[in-house]
Amino acid sequence: MKIRLVKIGLWLHTVLTILAGSGLFLFPETFGPIWPWALPPLASRFMGSLLIGGGVCTALTALAPEPWPLAGPALLGLGDILIASVGLLDFGQAVFTGRMIVWLVAFIGTALLLWSLLVLYGRHPSMGNDQRPLTRGMRIYFIIHLAVVIPVGLTMYLGPALAKDLWPWPLSLVNVRLLGAFFMGASILSIWSLRQRYWQAIRPVVALYAVFTTLATLASILHFSLFNPGRVVTWLFFALYLFVALGAWFYLVKALSRRSQVFGVGRP
Repeated sequence: MKIRLVKIGLWLHTVLTILAGSGLFLFPETFGPIWPWALPPLASRFMGSLLIGGGVCTALTALAPEPWPLAGPALLGLGDILIASVGLLDFGQAVFTGRMIVWLVAFIGTALLLWSLLVLYGRHPSMGNDQRPLTRGMRIYFIIHLAVVIPVGLTMYLGPALAKDLWPWPLSLVNVRLLGAFFMGASILSIWSLRQRYWQAIRPVVALYAVFTTLATLASILHFSLFNPGRVVTWLFFALYLFVALGAWFYLVKALSRRSQVFGVGRP
């Protein structure tokens, strides 16, 4: 019964976040105005990319062989709390409008859902049937990621007025802080991933990185008119997102290839 409840919770999170994320990404002019503050199309698509990536993360966790690697997806709850905190920090008493309360309940609720699943399931060895250790290349990948997202995320979240002039496209202060919350959440996930020993534990997180950065890069290309090609920060931005996306897909495809070899897929 307990196992069944955990699986239902993982799929509930997957369906809700992918539906919400798809709306924000595919129809930003329609779903962006539902947000409790002004969310321009590119920022809406970024938020949608993150939600879709989170849904993929919990879907892969539910599909994984037991014991499920629940610790990584549970950390998504910290990202949800950071996003919720943006409204609390930037709107003061105005946070208690109907739309803002619904928004807070949604993000805090998903955080509590993920944490409750981890508590209900308990802690299990994250190795499962897949005993492949993290390679040196994968650890370097996470270290490079951290070297960028920690300072950028902290600056955007704690000092949005300073970060606003450095960001490659125009954003309001509250949306600078919102994207800073994304980066801080990614920092937490990369720090946690560096502490893991086996691939199975981090596979859902790597998939989240792959989906989020791929969709966010696509969104940026669609709205490239907002970028100034003459600024170095524009190309640094694209370089970071392409590095994270291509690196994540490389490790996912590599792991899938090895799995096929283990089970004899494609052999005559």
